[in-house]
Amino acid sequence: MRVAVLGFEKDREKIEKIAKFLDASVVIYRAGIFGELMSKFDCIVAYMPTGIVVRSICPHLKGKWVDPAIVVIDKPMKFAIPLLGAHRGANTVAENLKALGLTPVITTSAEFLDGLCVGIGCRRGVSPEEILKAIYLALNEVKAKLEDIRLIATVELKKDEKGLIEAADSIKKPLMFVSAEKLNEMGIRETKAKIIGIKNVAEACALFYSKRKELVLPKKAYGGVTIAIAR
Repeated sequence: MRVAVLGFEKDREKIEKIAKFLDASVVIYRAGIFGELMSKFDCIVAYMPTGIVVRSICPHLKGKWVDPAIVVIDKPMKFAIPLLGAHRGANTVAENLKALGLTPVITTSAEFLDGLCVGIGCRRGVSPEEILKAIYLALNEVKAKLEDIRLIATVELKKDEKGLIEAADSIKKPLMFVSAEKLNEMGIRETKAKIIGIKNVAEACALFYSKRKELVLPKKAYGGVTIAIAR
């Protein structure tokens, strides 16, 4: 993930500290900078008032699956607030900032509700119809319904996979992305790096967001789509 930490020159010391922790680029605020950054970075961490950020990004917003994640940090560095793109990295970045003593302010509901987490691995270019068919077949195997799903999860490298995005949108379920590094830290079997950093994408992603860490359906292939379900 390409991350930029943005702030005023007078706050350079603090933004450099944040950027070093996140392995991010340091950017000093100037007029028009948000428009430039939003086309170049996956996430912008802004150490400045929320009002400035909101007014600056509004003219450049294109859509939930296109816009970068935006995280705002308050002046005393107490809170990390995912403002935009919560499920495209903002929540994850805010959670990571706990290591610097910040409290993540998570306002999305998917992280707190009960329900099933559907982990998905798929071939590049798979259609939304194939993904939906696989989801329905997997649900049928565990005698569950579409409304039982809390969220769908996949590896971060799939964040631009059109079929996944359209499938999640069509059934109105949050699509969450997890980095390969985070999944490998979990120590799930068969998760060592191969092509995209992890082997068992479906199970690892399902378990990552599940509450009980209980695998309901071990990974199962449905054509070019692999599904696992956890709760």
